[in-house]
This record gives sequence, C-alpha cells and structure tokens, in this order.
Amino acid sequence: MTESSVIAGATLNWGVATDVGSVRSANQDSYCTDPPVFVVADGMGGQSAGDIASREAVAAMAGLAGRVPVTGDMLTSSLAEARERISKIEVDGRPPGTTLSGVIVTVQDSVPYWMVVNIGDSRTYRLDAGGFAQVTVDHSAIQELIDSGDINPSSANFHPIRNIVTRAILPKTDYPADVWLLPMVAGDRILVCSDGLTKEIEDGGIEEVLRTIEDPQAAADELVRTAIEAGGHDNVTVVIVDAIHADAPTDETAPLPVLRG
Repeated sequence: MTESSVIAGATLNWGVATDVGSVRSANQDSYCTDPPVFVVADGMGGQSAGDIASREAVAAMAGLAGRVPVTGDMLTSSLAEARERISKIEVDGRPPGTTLSGVIVTVQDSVPYWMVVNIGDSRTYRLDAGGFAQVTVDHSAIQELIDSGDINPSSANFHPIRNIVTRAILPKTDYPADVWLLPMVAGDRILVCSDGLTKEIEDGGIEEVLRTIEDPQAAADELVRTAIEAGGHDNVTVVIVDAIHADAPTDETAPLPVLRG
C-alpha cells in the first residue's frame, strides 16, 4: 500500500516491493522506508551472512529516521556504524558485506533536498521534467571497463565479471560512499533498487513503468513482477518515492556533489 508523509516541507508518497527471485533460496536484500530515509542494501551473495550484513546496514541508516535535517557528518557516522555492526557478525570464512544506495530527505536554506548516497552497485535513479537518469555510478569492475571504453554498456550484463563490486560496506575497509545533493522539485520520482532489477530490465523498460503507472506502490510491484518474469536470477528490491509537493529553490541547479568518493 502506498504510504505518505510530510517531510521537511515536502509531501512524499512511496511504495516498496521485494522478492527472493526465481533462483536464490534466501533474500539478501534489505530496505528502509522510514522517513527521511529511503535506502536499499544488497548483501553480497558470494560472501557468508550477506542477508545479515544488509539488515545491519539498514538498521544503522534507520537511526536517522525522524531526524531532519540530516547532515553529511550524520550520514558518515551512520555508515561507520554500519561497518561496526557488520564487524560483529560471527561467520566462518570471509566477512560479509553489502551495497547501499538511496536517498535521505534533508533541508538546506529552508528548502528540501534529496541527499543521494551510494556504495556498491545498487542504484538510485531520478525521473523529473528533464527525463530519466541514473544518479549514482556503479562501483563495479564492469563500470570501470565501461568508463575506460573497453566494453560497450549493452554487453555489461553478459560479461563474466559482471558481479564484481569494487566498493561495499565491509567491516575492515572504509570504502568511501558517493554522496550528492539534488534540489527536490514537485513531480520528482526517485527509484532505488538492487541489481536484481537492473540486470533483468533495461533502463528504457524501467522508465516506461515509472512513466505509465502513477501509484508508487503499484509501480514498484510491477517492476519486481517484470524482473521475475524476465528470469529473476537474483533478489529484487524496488523503492519508489514521489515528491508531490516541494518548496523547491527557484534556481534548479545541477546535482551538487558533496562527498564524491
């Protein structure tokens, strides 16, 4: 069911859907939709206790719930807490890890902003009057090959190293997160998802669903359903947040990087 809240002077509606998929035996994705925090974490499937790691990371981020404005220092502290929580997970072999991506609603100069955070290869997208675009940049071996021009993006999902991430939340390594501030504008639609969605559906197909299904819960359900029908080779989690009203700045600037790692 679509939920709604007034946060930092903005009226937001949101929906969330998750599924274990058609192949995996357990869902290692976790999420938080506790305003002002809307994030998805994908436990690293090749490592033990990835499901616990994603839950611990989300629990750390949930500590920001109800706290507006959220500052960069507060976010940094939450990520440090996530690493600390994961370090306490008792496992045999390699320690678990997780990705994390999403938005935190905050305020600057009395107007609401999206604080976008990303570490790993889960993604955050924005659909607005200017179009549909991925805000985050994947921390992955594939993305490095794309950036260097060694492979075409269209072949990324079939490459043998497609599952290798270059940054994650891990207990013993302080990988930096990328963080951006985007001015919130009424009509914005934010999509946060694990790679179980983007490895099954091309961006064009995702955009079509976001444009044609108005209700965020119905759109989230449809994206997950479509990913499962396309193969469902991984867990799939989708969070959609709509800005129905926002006291946006009159000068709509480009995304402002505040902590680009």
